Parts: sequence; structure tokens; C-alpha cells
Amino acid sequence: MRIAIDGPAGSGKSTVAHELARRLGITYLDTGAMYRSVALACLDAGVDLADERAVTDLAHGLAIGFEGGVDESRTLLDGRDVSHEIRTERIDRNVSVVAAYPGVRAAMVARQRELGSAGDVIAEGRDIGTAVFPDAEVKVFLTADAEARAHRRAVQRSGQDAATDPDAQVDPAAEAQVLADIERRDMIDSTREASPLKAAKDAVVIDTSHLSVDEVCDRIAGLVEKAREQGAQAAKGATGGQDAPEPASLAVEATQDIPDAAHIGRGKSLKAFGNEPADFHAAAMMDYPAIARGFYYVAAAAVWAWTKLWWHWEVNGAERLTRSSNGRGAVVIMNHTSMLDPCILVLSELYHRRRLRPIYKSEFDDKPFIGWFLTRIGSIPIKRGEADLKALREAQHALERGESVLIFPEGTRVKSDDEPVTIHGGFALMAQMADADIIPCGIVGARDITPRGHHLFRPGKAYVKVGEPMHVRKVRGKGRKHALADAERMAMEQAYELRDELRAQHPGRM
Repeated sequence: MRIAIDGPAGSGKSTVAHELARRLGITYLDTGAMYRSVALACLDAGVDLADERAVTDLAHGLAIGFEGGVDESRTLLDGRDVSHEIRTERIDRNVSVVAAYPGVRAAMVARQRELGSAGDVIAEGRDIGTAVFPDAEVKVFLTADAEARAHRRAVQRSGQDAATDPDAQVDPAAEAQVLADIERRDMIDSTREASPLKAAKDAVVIDTSHLSVDEVCDRIAGLVEKAREQGAQAAKGATGGQDAPEPASLAVEATQDIPDAAHIGRGKSLKAFGNEPADFHAAAMMDYPAIARGFYYVAAAAVWAWTKLWWHWEVNGAERLTRSSNGRGAVVIMNHTSMLDPCILVLSELYHRRRLRPIYKSEFDDKPFIGWFLTRIGSIPIKRGEADLKALREAQHALERGESVLIFPEGTRVKSDDEPVTIHGGFALMAQMADADIIPCGIVGARDITPRGHHLFRPGKAYVKVGEPMHVRKVRGKGRKHALADAERMAMEQAYELRDELRAQHPGRM
């Protein structure tokens, strides 16, 4: 899936593209930053911008790329981070001159297509839908009146955010200068010979003058969902009318695009009684009503006392189960041996004043009390064996709020080393979508509390070891799908290594 967003300066392309990339969990390709990098290179090298040949020759020799996730994307020019330098007024005044040269555009378009060939992307610029990705599945042209665009850009330069503060005030003289620059740039961009600024014939035009970022993103997300449905129908027809098989994994295949599912309960005021379970799944745990939170703490205290008394469990490395540097939660994975496993990690995190939300199989919802209880302690249900987009999105938003999620990729309790184990994928995709880390854990001793063939608990001791966080964005592979598969394989290997280390330290514990 390729999403092309075009439009003039200040129409909100970058902001919208960033937010959509975060929502959909796909790569953001900042094409405008590439032309800005060319302009910066020319100015720093003293190249006359009026000398088309010199500018073009320099552009062809530059190494321009990107590094980091959506929230910390860095533009690299010959290996140097120029993310801030290319957003100055000096570059604003000169980038259109550089971008108008056909040779420069040819060099950048070739590089953009190369970057976009690695997987699903969202790209924004001025000729994405007409020149770079003319066959993009979704094409959007954002526009706005010049005054609105000038105000947004002036607010941005003043260090404020027009998206979160629509009433932000700036110096009128500075805003007037920005307006003049934008009007001049509009004229250059729309009249140049090489890929002039214009909407593709099949693009959807959206006027953002009086729309919020979320409203624009909602409209484009709707277009993406519609395009996916059309693609699915076409694929169905190509297979003789039969539905394609669902991936047997925790979430959807990494190569699919994921629209922002409707979040039932997001923004609702939760009450102790009367809300649907889905309202709790989508809400932040700190927004739960006081009665629900009180029940959670009482239940946690009781379970803590019982499990500590019977199994004297210990967690080695609990300090690693912290929020990442960007404030996100983490995707915590662990081998699964008994119902004690989630209790230990959830209670350990609660002791450290952090929230850990287990992912559980939706079949538990068929058991009234169990489903009600799991909902009130922040658990999120997932339908196993199918692409559960709603659960994936609920987990993503929990991670973005700073809440961690707990997943058992083995899918069920493994009661013997002789049992065949199937690893259910999807947790790396979840981490990538939220720009979160994966933290592997290993556990031993919990299997011993209910030996095979017995139903009564018996006392013992359980040990958990927490591994080092793994950054999904740093795992490289042949395309996004393979990179995510490699990340999941590496994470589970680390979990099993931690388990084996505990077995060596505590002989006889399984």
C-alpha cells in the first residue's frame, strides 16, 4: 500500500503524514526533506543556485536517507543529521529553486522509489501522486488558503504547535514575511516545467483551512480502508471467489495495511456499572472509575499475598520493565507454563507503580465472571487465528499512553518440554506500530505448581528473569515482513535463553 499526499507549503502534509504513519504503522517517507537537504548542501558548498548543472551534479552525488522511527525520524545528509538545519528560513527561501531543476527531481525521485520499494509507505511532497508514485493506491491533495498556511508555519517557527493550540499568537510582521514567502513559493512550484505542483486526476482534494489534524487523518484513514476493501475484493475475484486464508497469528500479516479501527469507549466517561467491556479495553487504566480501580488494588493485594506465600516468586531485572525513553510502554513477552505467569509480572509492575495489560484469548469472555474480572484489571482480549485489528489497535494505543502489554507468543500453557510449540506472530508488528520496545522474559518453577495430571496447587518457588529491551526499528531484514519475523524469532530465542539460564541457576525447576 502506497499513500501519496501532495499539497502546497503549510497545508499540513508533514503533520498529517506523521500522524497517519503512526496510526497505520507504516513507513513515513519525507520527500520534502530530501530537496531541502540538496538546498542545504548547495548553500554549504557555495554552489550558485542559479547554476542548474552544478546543482544537479551535486544532487546526484549526495547520500540522503532517514533513520529512526516516526517520532524521532532523522534526516541524514552524507551521514550527518541535518534534521534541524533543513527547517530554517534560509532553506525555506531557496528550496523551490533547487527543486525546480529536472535533473535534481530525477535524482530524488529515483531515491524515493528506492526507499519506497522496501514496503508499505506514506509519502508527502508536491508531486508524489503525479511523478513519484503515480500508481499509488491512495492519493490525496491537501490545500488551504495562503493566510492559514502562513499562520501555521509562523507558529511552527516560533516553537509553538498550531495543531494543539489553534489560538497561538505570533509576531504579525514575521507572519507577513512567511505569507510572502509562501505566495512566492506557490508561484514557483505551480509554474515550473518539471513536475509542477498540481493534484493528480484521481486524487481526493481536502481543504484543511478549518480542519483539525485528527479530522484530516480520519478522512484519509477512511480512504485507506476503502482501498484495502477494494484490494481484498479484487484478490477474492482473482482466486475464483474464495476468500484468502487468514494468517494464523496473533495479529495481521506485516505486509497488510491496518486502518485505524473504531475505538469503542475512547473518550467516554467510564462508570462503575453500565459500560460495555469494550469501553474498558480501549480506555486508559488511570481513567477507570474509582470503584473499578479500588477493586483492582484489593484483588491485586489478595493475589499478591496468596502467590507470595505459596510460591515465593522472585523477579530478577524488574527495573528493565520500564517505559522507554520516548514515554511509550513495552511489549513484554514470556514463555507460558501456568496461570501464575501473568500474575507475577502484573503484580511486580504494579508494585513499581506501572501498568501491565495482559493480552488474553477472547474465549475467556464466554465465561461471565472471568471475562468481567479480566476486563476490570486492564486485560485486552484477542481473537486467535484471525486478523484482530481492533485488539491490535487497542494494544497500540495502550503502549502509546505508556502502558505496557504482556503477550505469551506460545499461545497456550506448555506443560512439558516434549510438547510441540507454535509461536504466534504479530507482537513485533504491534511494537513497531507504537514505536515500542520488546522485552523478553523467562520463567521457571511455575509449571511445578500444577504437575501434569493434578488439579490442586502445591507450594514451590518460581523465578522470572527480565532481559534487555529490543528495539524493533533496529532489526534489519529483506523488507518489512522479514524484518518483523526476524525480530520475533530473536525475541523468543532470548526468552528461551533466559529460561534456560534460570534452570541452570535453580536445578529441578521447570
